[in-house]
Amino acid sequence: MKFANVEALRFTEYRRSDGADIDDDTEAVAADEGFRKNYYAFTSLAHDVESGRLFCGTTNFAGDLLHAVDPATGAFESMGYSAVAEPLEIKIHRSLCVGPDGRVYGATSALGGLNEMAESRGGRLFAFDPAAGTYDFLGAPAPHLYLQTISLDGQRGMIYGMAYPSFEFFAFSLARREVVYRRYVGSIAHIGAVDPAGGYWGTWLGRRGRHCLFRYDGPAGKMAFHDTAFPTACRNLMYRGAGPIDAMIDGGDGRLYVGHESGELFGLDWRTGRLEYLAKPMPGQRLAGLAARDDGLLIGVGGSDWATFGFAYDRKTGASEVLGGLVGAGGGPGCFRTHDCCLVGDHLFVGETDHPRRGCYLWRCTLG
Repeated sequence: MKFANVEALRFTEYRRSDGADIDDDTEAVAADEGFRKNYYAFTSLAHDVESGRLFCGTTNFAGDLLHAVDPATGAFESMGYSAVAEPLEIKIHRSLCVGPDGRVYGATSALGGLNEMAESRGGRLFAFDPAAGTYDFLGAPAPHLYLQTISLDGQRGMIYGMAYPSFEFFAFSLARREVVYRRYVGSIAHIGAVDPAGGYWGTWLGRRGRHCLFRYDGPAGKMAFHDTAFPTACRNLMYRGAGPIDAMIDGGDGRLYVGHESGELFGLDWRTGRLEYLAKPMPGQRLAGLAARDDGLLIGVGGSDWATFGFAYDRKTGASEVLGGLVGAGGGPGCFRTHDCCLVGDHLFVGETDHPRRGCYLWRCTLG
């Protein structure tokens, strides 16, 4: 299997006037009106099977944070979040899920300083009704902080997530519309996962700076702090203070699968907390996106600084292969950094982020 075709989908062909790092120079880039309105990065993807649309959570300093794309045509439609956005809400960062009720659940994050956050409500949880085009704001589970990632347990009506820049875990009841558990853990996964028994997995900062696993038992309302850490040390390749987990999904086969910031792939037995190294399925660092297929394949993406790839890992044989680079027609510079991926039929959609010279693209890769 390889990428038979790779296309770059975009809102506009926006070219930046400088290459400042967005995370480190937020005030300067936000003051540029062209950047504020026209720069987009694709930071969260979720496929709505019912409607067929792919929902995209983006970074945009004008608050235009949620879009839907037709997977077949590549046509985008804004979901109008800018009309309800609060001033510091500028991205949906690994925080988008489609619930069994058909609503799109999300959470907002920011790049503001601590001084700005002190005067704000903090990141909000929302549920978007695609049929009505309306937003239902569920609450701000971590006051004065922003929400970097959420995972939905639709079966049990729970949302689990992590706050930023203080790495706090929270459990939020949808029925009660309130936080039922909250704890500082000192580490953060790019995205965690919920196992079949209702346990959320993430990382906490243990002794000697080790990023160890935790499991929050949703039905019991209790946290188990495991002493298990990844054999490959964390190097903070995602952002300052973050842990090593770049991606995590439930494979539906008794394991969670974890993409490490190093580009390595691990299996996690959710019943025991045992980690197993599986493969280094592609060159380079970062493994930001994973998707599971019914035929036993894991499809994923990773890489950084224009060296970005898709890969397939066969859970039956342990074999892996690179599907191709994320480079469009003509072979010029392609995807700068991957952030999420979503499998829709024979298309793998890849969200790009942090491009220093242009607006980011949504990459549509055809598997063949």
